[in-house]
Amino acid sequence: MKHLVTPSSLVGSLAVFLTALSPTHLSAGDSKSATADEPHVHSTGAEVNWLTGENVSLGGILFPSFHFQAAYGETSADNLEHFGAGHHDPVSDGWTIQGFEFGAALRTGEYFEAFGVYHLYQDAATNDWDGDFEEWFGKIKNIPGGFELRGGRYLNRFGLHNAVHLHGWSFIDNNLVNGRFLGDDSLTTIGGELSWTLPVSWTSVLSLSIGEAQGHDEHAHEHEHEHGDHEDHEHGHDWFEGEDALFDDTVFVANWTNQLDYNDFHQYRFGLSGAWGDNKMEKLSQVYGVHFQYEWRQNGYEPGGSYFRWRTEAMVRSFDYFAVHEEEEEAHEDHDHEHEHEHEHGEEEHHEEEEHHSHVHRGSENEFGIYTAFAYGLDNGLEFGLRGDYVSGIDHTSLAERYRVSPNVTWFLNKARTVYLRGQYNYDYSPDFDDQHSVWLQVGVNWGGPEVR
Repeated sequence: MKHLVTPSSLVGSLAVFLTALSPTHLSAGDSKSATADEPHVHSTGAEVNWLTGENVSLGGILFPSFHFQAAYGETSADNLEHFGAGHHDPVSDGWTIQGFEFGAALRTGEYFEAFGVYHLYQDAATNDWDGDFEEWFGKIKNIPGGFELRGGRYLNRFGLHNAVHLHGWSFIDNNLVNGRFLGDDSLTTIGGELSWTLPVSWTSVLSLSIGEAQGHDEHAHEHEHEHGDHEDHEHGHDWFEGEDALFDDTVFVANWTNQLDYNDFHQYRFGLSGAWGDNKMEKLSQVYGVHFQYEWRQNGYEPGGSYFRWRTEAMVRSFDYFAVHEEEEEAHEDHDHEHEHEHEHGEEEHHEEEEHHSHVHRGSENEFGIYTAFAYGLDNGLEFGLRGDYVSGIDHTSLAERYRVSPNVTWFLNKARTVYLRGQYNYDYSPDFDDQHSVWLQVGVNWGGPEVR
């Protein structure tokens, strides 16, 4: 393992800078930032706080937002091609600018809302700058019968983590199963979604979506295939790239999530998810998931106090594949009679010709993945987290078996929890790269009004 950075000097300098951003006076209605893999949520009260962006708006209908995340650290990993579980994950020594997010929520009244966000980031694998509109959609709500209609480009409601932006994550990097089964940038579609709040005594929402899957950005995809020869050597001639199993055409997504408040202090969320559509090999891919979360809050619905959260998502993916693998061989012809004939005419003694051999691989594969994460937070701004990840892997592809353990600690520098420092250690193991160790320090700044989800 490489010598790991001791970030004490970095923590000190960043703390001085970020503490300057912290508000000195907060109202009782100020709420915490998204620390539980949920969108950044603020109070809807009238008081405006320009330091945190609480209730800052244009004309009372347009609520701007800004988010910044960056990570610094070191890793013992050398082959980084498939090491990260997302485009924003740090995978190389030094700084990774994970993203600048510029967004705005439009709230025109009781029936219509809209949201858009542009994400500018440094690609962790190439170090090139890139950006795109992660989401832009409109939503008609309060339709009689408990219905809601959303259309545009959106992060699909699939489980608990997929629809959450980078600034709402509780860990510095993506979950292994989410990145592998749903894509480096989450399962995102351009299409339409119908949600129905079921008429039951607890909160139960069923969502159905149809749209065109939005894959990796073209630059990153081209970069992955530039290293194909290296990966073939490492994996013994892979039949196809692991990314080829991701959704790449029309995809149907269903999600059912329930929220049950046992009382003011104990809350449960649970449900099922499914997605179906063609993959990059023009064959069927299917992903099924189950999700569960338990949360305890010392002060119940009131702000402040300690809290504990346990979240788990498990997924199974099944996909068909069709791949043609070509090999090149040099066949050396050295027959005695040809040798004599060629030598007599002053020609080359050995004749080489290149032969191409094609191998067709078709069939279906299944893969399992799971993560479970714990968080314990204190009223003084400290949060301690622990996550375990596992994906089962598939032979003859870049989808190797892998597990990871990630303890972390987060220090929120203000009561609104909009500015923070986070330290995280990752222990990774896979038959492809054996034991790997990484240490990261992340700085995050969240500013702005409530998001439309």
